[in-house]
Amino acid sequence: MLGSALSIGQLARWLGPWADSKRAPQVATEETSEGGMRVRLYRPRRAPRATYLIAPGLHYAGADDPRLDRFCRILAAGGHLVVAPFIPSYLALTPDAQAIADFERAFLALPRWSAQRPVIFSISFGSLLAFALAARHGAALDGLVIFGGYAEFHETLRFCLTGEVASGRAAARDPLNQPVVLMNLLAHLEPPCSDPAAVRAAWRTYVERTWGRPEMKHRARFTEVAAAVDVAAHVRALFEIGVGVTPGAAELALPALTRFDARALDPTPYLAQIRGRVELVHGTDDDVIPFEQSHALAAQLVHADVRTHITGLYGHTGAQTPRLSAAAKELRTMVQVLRVLAR
Repeated sequence: MLGSALSIGQLARWLGPWADSKRAPQVATEETSEGGMRVRLYRPRRAPRATYLIAPGLHYAGADDPRLDRFCRILAAGGHLVVAPFIPSYLALTPDAQAIADFERAFLALPRWSAQRPVIFSISFGSLLAFALAARHGAALDGLVIFGGYAEFHETLRFCLTGEVASGRAAARDPLNQPVVLMNLLAHLEPPCSDPAAVRAAWRTYVERTWGRPEMKHRARFTEVAAAVDVAAHVRALFEIGVGVTPGAAELALPALTRFDARALDPTPYLAQIRGRVELVHGTDDDVIPFEQSHALAAQLVHADVRTHITGLYGHTGAQTPRLSAAAKELRTMVQVLRVLAR
């Protein structure tokens, strides 16, 4: 009981809205690999309270992203062993069925580092990896914590392009994700792109220069970055549509989305197979995956013990200060989430 309270206190210190998001606790880390795939371990000072296997979001840096690295360090400082694999297709920003197999490979390697049943913690599009693993190996897991997950791939990508939510709720979308949506739909655009490799490389350069910097969501800033990207003249027009400098991305991409075969990225077939505890955590201001997707997941996890935590305290990328009128409720939710993480 005391150990749990200490773990909650340590997590609260670093994950609360009062924390400095630029600082992280110092913990021991270790780099290893599994079948050529990078894996990073974050070790607690004492015997681990739990083992966390991270299902990362779609990001070119994986656990090298300072935000994910910080979160893993915080979990380790809270007393947990954290295992963070670098999923190749997620690093490439083009998720595919191989990502599920790669994540399972990291899970099967866990006995090298821990004798505990792992808690699976997924971030954003990493929820697909968590659900697929739980459907196949649920009895070997100590539960799922799904942060900002999705239930419907096409609907989520449509939100990334338009900001429209099926419920009609007014919501803000992150404009910096738009080129990654087009990157995944590139083979289905009409007319076809004359040089897919060139425009894909340019979009990736743009993403690397803008992601993780909230000020870049403002048009003046991302337009300035786009102008500095070296892009071949014959794909410059498509590049600018993709990043939002020129309008027309939704008109170009939505028809392509209807032609895109998303079966490999659809979590639906796995959800009814999952049993055990599933914690769904979602920010009300998530501008990548709207929180309604967690409600849709809860409705489809018909055999699981589901707890849903919708909060204004955490956005897609970290903690934020709650409105004063909602502060008490949000802090109660934060404590619930921290209890989940403390184990």
